[in-house]
Amino acid sequence: MAIWSKGGDETNALVHAFTVGDDYLYDRCLAPFDILGSIAHARMLGRIGMLKVDEVELLVRGLAELHRQFIAGSWTVEAGDEDVHSKVEALLSERLGDPAKRLHTGRSRNDQVLTALRLWQKQELAGIALAVCAAATTLLERATTYEFHPLPGYTHLQRAMPSSVGMFFGAHAQGLVDNLILIEAAYQFSDSCPLGSGASYGVGLPLDRAYAASLLGFARFGGIAMADANSRGKVETACLDALGAVMGDLSRLAADLVFFTSAECGFFRIAPGFTTGSSIMPQKRNLDLFELLRARAARFLGLRTGLAAITIGLPSGYSRDLQDTKGLCMDGLRLGRECLAVVGAAIPTLEPVRARIEAALSADIYATDEAYRLVRDTGMAFRDAYREVGNHLERVQVRDHEQTLRERTHLGSTGKLGLTALGERLAAARVSWMARQQAFQASAAALLGTAGSAPG
Repeated sequence: MAIWSKGGDETNALVHAFTVGDDYLYDRCLAPFDILGSIAHARMLGRIGMLKVDEVELLVRGLAELHRQFIAGSWTVEAGDEDVHSKVEALLSERLGDPAKRLHTGRSRNDQVLTALRLWQKQELAGIALAVCAAATTLLERATTYEFHPLPGYTHLQRAMPSSVGMFFGAHAQGLVDNLILIEAAYQFSDSCPLGSGASYGVGLPLDRAYAASLLGFARFGGIAMADANSRGKVETACLDALGAVMGDLSRLAADLVFFTSAECGFFRIAPGFTTGSSIMPQKRNLDLFELLRARAARFLGLRTGLAAITIGLPSGYSRDLQDTKGLCMDGLRLGRECLAVVGAAIPTLEPVRARIEAALSADIYATDEAYRLVRDTGMAFRDAYREVGNHLERVQVRDHEQTLRERTHLGSTGKLGLTALGERLAAARVSWMARQQAFQASAAALLGTAGSAPG
């Protein structure tokens, strides 16, 4: 029987299957977090006198035991369960009887799932931020190793100006590090506890929302109850918006590497374990992982768009539409972590092929350098130098590649990429996100006591 049933009002089997759908699979991810929220809620009810001390301790021990058993695989959320909240309440009622019926005092499934989602989002965003740091670290290591190794720079997919392998990998590393700013914003948005907002309008009890939020390790409680309810879907969209910038950068990196490793370029080689073959052409070594990375970025965009679209035009308060934001957010964040992992594994195996690169550094790629030589050495106006060189390209000669790179000394150019400063920024970000992750684990462990372990 559903937890909302009054008797004789059971849902039609077809309607149950449609309304539950595959939501129970996503609720399996939320189960440990839902239990943490329930422990904090029980503690808060005891604090305000709605539960007796012995009832609180009985509930906390029972919930911690359920948490440990879930982590051990002893139970899970099944298709026949309405949701994780129903499952936990049913299991708790079987074991504890009447005290379990008191646990739902002062809350709705709406603020219950919101709280579990926020806890999950905080942990997931911290994990993604650290995965971004790991991928950026591998790129930065390649940039440092090959800081002054030449590489053609392209615009419009045509050779444009001299660049370097250091700039190529360093730029992609910086792009990922910059995206941590957006992940930080999404994390702060998620770091708000909606527990106590009820079904959008609060409840007629003196709930201590700030206390519950502090037990769960949130930076703050949500605020106006209806605003908490209306934030569902919006916070999930913010999470995917932040990760969307990461996916966009990974897609661009993938496109670069598909081009640079093609037979027409051959600028990089990659370890054999990171390519696939053809069922008909024995000679093929395909860089499928980067082609699929581009496709996964497109797939991610579909999830992100679908998520944002669900909330358009919804009235205030809860609507069942919002249930479907859960899976889209979870699928999107999981997809992002998978892409970051494969990039982090593949990048260290890339090696530049100097002979192929130098063959592509034809004289015309130094045309702009020649124009600036005329400006610098003769005082010629740039527009005049531009025309002079453009009308006599045959006079432009191949330069010393590495010397040219080192002579570009303004900040951010090939001679002064600032890789050390970028590394320091990256290291500081990693420390900050690890601290957040550890703080989350500590809050969870404190709620569970010695009877359980924090979610992994």
